[in-house]
Amino acid sequence: MKCLFVYNPKSGKGKILKHIEYITKTLFSIFKDVLVYPSQAKGDIENQIMSNCSDIDAVVVAGGDGSISEAVNGILHCKKKIYLGILPFGTVNDVAHSLNIPCNYKKALKVIEKQNLFKHDIIKAGDHYGIYVLGGGLFTETSYNTSQRTKKKLGKIAYVLHGLKKFFKTPQKNIVFILNDGTEIENPSFFLFVNSKSVAGQKIDKGARLNDGVGSLVIIKNKKNKVGLTDLIKIIKLFLFGIDKFKGKTIYKQTTSNFKISCENDFNYNLDGECLTAKSIDVEIVKEGINIFI
Repeated sequence: MKCLFVYNPKSGKGKILKHIEYITKTLFSIFKDVLVYPSQAKGDIENQIMSNCSDIDAVVVAGGDGSISEAVNGILHCKKKIYLGILPFGTVNDVAHSLNIPCNYKKALKVIEKQNLFKHDIIKAGDHYGIYVLGGGLFTETSYNTSQRTKKKLGKIAYVLHGLKKFFKTPQKNIVFILNDGTEIENPSFFLFVNSKSVAGQKIDKGARLNDGVGSLVIIKNKKNKVGLTDLIKIIKLFLFGIDKFKGKTIYKQTTSNFKISCENDFNYNLDGECLTAKSIDVEIVKEGINIFI
């Protein structure tokens, strides 16, 4: 089996660089051949995987959730079976926590060595893929606008502080959710589609199975199209207490495999921490779309 090892040199506050020699040596003991590539810029991991599609059987990615998402996109766009191994080196590591992959890199390497596979569902949004979360509205700029320097210094709290700065921003107008049961919801102040037990370091959906063909959709309705303190309180409750206990007259919840979002103008949404823009997207779960070593 031939492996591509890709890593983000900035992950783990740069500490990953101290361990590259050990990681590479261990991977050579696991796989027949190993290609090593450090990412230089955003998109490098995905592009490197796609460039080596025909030559590799497995990808091992060392980095945070963003690096993992890039690897997922690269593998899915290859359109062939490529196994994924994860070495968590990020600030939050939601994907690893949801899969019980150790954040200790030596223990994570032992997981890869055993080569036990889990067929993980994938979120498909238009031509893009995500492994754990899609969101929009309040706070969804936080993960991709929070500076790397701030995250290094403050860790998870950096997301909260940046999110508070963005709180008093009027939600984007003319967005319509078209759900698979025919329900339409206009101009939500916040929405989240979760295929993970953990989001932003919080156990938001403890009962998520990750391979059952559905995700958990949560929408906070906003009839007045005006941000209020109640919206902030609701979002805090969602992350503190989880989806199961999240209830209210203006809250819509559903487990679903697909839905559509449309807008008169381009709108922003967040897929695994990456800011994307569209006028309309069809969102669906690709059941057991990727094989991960766990």
